[in-house]
Amino acid sequence: MDPAIKMLFTEWDALDTLIDEIEIDDWREPSILPHWTNADILAHIIGTERFLSGEPTPDVSLPDDRPYPNTVAELNDRWVASLRSLTPTELIANFRATIAYRRQILADLDEAALAKEGWTPVGQAPFRRFLQIRVFDCYVHELDLRASTNHPGASSGAVAEYAMDEVERALGYIVGKQAQLSLGSSVRLKLTGGVERTFNIQVDERARLVPELGTPTTELELDSTLFMALACGRLDPTDAIDEIHITGNDTIAKRVVENLAFTI
Repeated sequence: MDPAIKMLFTEWDALDTLIDEIEIDDWREPSILPHWTNADILAHIIGTERFLSGEPTPDVSLPDDRPYPNTVAELNDRWVASLRSLTPTELIANFRATIAYRRQILADLDEAALAKEGWTPVGQAPFRRFLQIRVFDCYVHELDLRASTNHPGASSGAVAEYAMDEVERALGYIVGKQAQLSLGSSVRLKLTGGVERTFNIQVDERARLVPELGTPTTELELDSTLFMALACGRLDPTDAIDEIHITGNDTIAKRVVENLAFTI
C-alpha cells in the first residue's frame, strides 16, 4: 500500500478511537475554531472525503456577514452547514460510513491514479501529494478536537512525524515570504517534546533548509505541539512567545513566530 494511504488509514483509526472518548453533549459545544462546533470539525472531515468521492457540493445558505478568504473555505462551510441537522450519533455514523467507503476507494488505487496530476491546496500536483496533505489536515483536526474537548494526546508517533514533514516543506515559504527575513539571515528551530527536530533555514536568493548552520542569526527552541499550533494558526503568537527560548536576535525571532501560520 502506498505510504500516504497507509498513513491516512492510521489517522482515520485514531480519529475513530477519539470519537468514542468524546461525550455526546460535547459535540454541540464551540470548538477552538471560529464559528465551528466540535461536530462541525467532524462534518468538515466527512465533507472533504465526500467531495473527493465526486459528490456535488451541497447547495445551502451561508451567513451573509461571514467573509471567506478563499473558495476552499466557502466550500468547506457548505459541507459543514449541510450536515448540521444530524444528531451527534447520526454524524458519527455518517463519518464511519464515509471513511469505510473511502478506504475501499483508496485501497484500490493503482500507480497511474496516484500519479495523476490535479488540483491540490498547494497547486497542481499528483494525487499522491493530495493524500499527503489529507493526512496533515485530518491530524490537525484531531488535535483541534482534542484541544476543544480536553482530550490531550497524539503529540508523538508516526502520524505526528508525518504531519511535521508537511510543515517542514513550508518552512522556506514561511521564513522567506511571510517573515521576509533579509538576505544573509539564518534561523534554527529546535523542536522538543513529542516530535524532536532541528530545522536550519538559510536566506540566500531564497529561504531554504540546509543541513547545518554555524551560528544562526536567531535560534528558537520550543515544544513541537506548540510549534504545530502556531504553524496551523491555532494560537495567537503573542500568547506563545514566553514559552519559546530565544537565542540571538530577538526581533527576528519574534517576526518568525508571528508569521509561522501557513495553513489556508
